[in-house]
Amino acid sequence: MSVAAPTAVELAVANLDAWLDTMHGPAGYGGPVAHWWRDSLTFCGAAADWRYEGIVDGYLTLFERTGDQRWLDKGSRAGADLLALQLESGNFRNSRFEQNPGTAGTPHEAAVDVALLRLASVLEPREDDRWQTFASAAERNLRSFYIGRLWNDEEARFRDDPTQSSFVANKSATLIEALCAWAALNGSDEFLERFVRPTAEAILAHQVVAPGTRLDGAIAQNTLGRKRVEAFFPLYCARCVPGLCLAGKLLEAPRYVEVAIRALDFVLRWQDADGGFPQVVYRQGVNRFPRWIAGTGDVLRAADAVRKTGQTVETSRAEAWLLSGQLP
Repeated sequence: MSVAAPTAVELAVANLDAWLDTMHGPAGYGGPVAHWWRDSLTFCGAAADWRYEGIVDGYLTLFERTGDQRWLDKGSRAGADLLALQLESGNFRNSRFEQNPGTAGTPHEAAVDVALLRLASVLEPREDDRWQTFASAAERNLRSFYIGRLWNDEEARFRDDPTQSSFVANKSATLIEALCAWAALNGSDEFLERFVRPTAEAILAHQVVAPGTRLDGAIAQNTLGRKRVEAFFPLYCARCVPGLCLAGKLLEAPRYVEVAIRALDFVLRWQDADGGFPQVVYRQGVNRFPRWIAGTGDVLRAADAVRKTGQTVETSRAEAWLLSGQLP
């Protein structure tokens, strides 16, 4: 019996899995960070940041689609890394990404919570008691750090820095994903009305509504005090989409889904002919250096979230751009 040759995506996933194994050490997944804000080429240790969000979700998606136990084992191993990296405070060691070593990194600890809760949601229906340990670790971080230190009642939003008034839309969207995942896992609306709805409203307030223009749907990067920073990062706008779609579903608020669809429309409107995306769009001008390749995975993830709402989204060029960036 002949065996079909692997597709380009299957081959890329297999190669990526093999590479990830070389980056996993006794303490977890490590490696240098090349970033828009700052490179970190001196600290290359294991870090509890948004790398785990993608690694865990990727392995659990492979498990769900294939039923192959090894993918669940790899996802669980990643979860065990995170448990070992959690501190008594509820924060995680080395969670500041390009600013590592350090703790209390945003959105990175929220992304870690998303990973832990995703793992718990897969293990719980299989009556694997580890789900409670993973869920408890995420809840501990959400309550002690995000709600305990970053939530501001007066502003009705999560600050990005406990010492000053600040808000970053894409980071808060990652937190929405974590809060929604906790609510779905526990069947509780404790976090939804109090925290998810006002956070979604704050993101909505950062969106440009200008039909017929190239900035329509863009989401401003952040607000510092009273000053809004109107730099529009397509990939960070894409990071807002899944959280907004989740908030719209759990809160029965179609307007949040509309905001998400408009944001993705903005991202795809700015796609370059070769399938890539500019780094920053301004009201006057655009910056195409550097153009992230791996980050395009977040555009594809955003498109999947929008498709689940019944919309049709074309992403073949983005997929080809992502595949073209994988090294031999």
